[in-house]
Amino acid sequence: MSDRADTQSSERFEGVVRPHFDALYRAAMRLTRSRADAEDLVQEVCLRAFAALDRLESLEYPRGWLLRVQYRIFVDGARRRLRSPFVATNTTADVDLALSTDPSPEEFAEASLRRQRLTRVWPQLEPEQRALLALHAEGYTLTELEAMTGLSANALGVRLHRARARLGRLMQTESPAAMQLARTES
Repeated sequence: MSDRADTQSSERFEGVVRPHFDALYRAAMRLTRSRADAEDLVQEVCLRAFAALDRLESLEYPRGWLLRVQYRIFVDGARRRLRSPFVATNTTADVDLALSTDPSPEEFAEASLRRQRLTRVWPQLEPEQRALLALHAEGYTLTELEAMTGLSANALGVRLHRARARLGRLMQTESPAAMQLARTES
């Protein structure tokens, strides 16, 4: 390919993907809860988008396609890691969770405990459950999630309900004593 063709392809890619890059990164952070993993996930989406540039340009709403590819890459990768004999040690170290403005000391402590509990139970959810909850928390509607996942609205509603219920059960069973033990081991 000539330098001119490379430049044209790069400009076309930039024009199609750049408007959606922030949304891709935010969704990737929610999915992976790790800055490095989110960057890797977005990079993989970009590689696939560049390979399918002609198709992507023909779409009226390329964001849905991009997020669907990201969702599938995440779920497939999470499934591969579950089958892997190697265990990640700390996948949430880079997460920067923001607090509300000017919390009281009690609110600060409560929020900190909730975040710690969520961080501990999050990996116990199925990869698809984490993905759906993360994307829904990012603000994507059921219609948008339908386009990303290929699931019907009814199936999405059921899966989101099950994911929320499981997360709630996990959060309730995560005892303060277990959290204290984890802190002393660190």
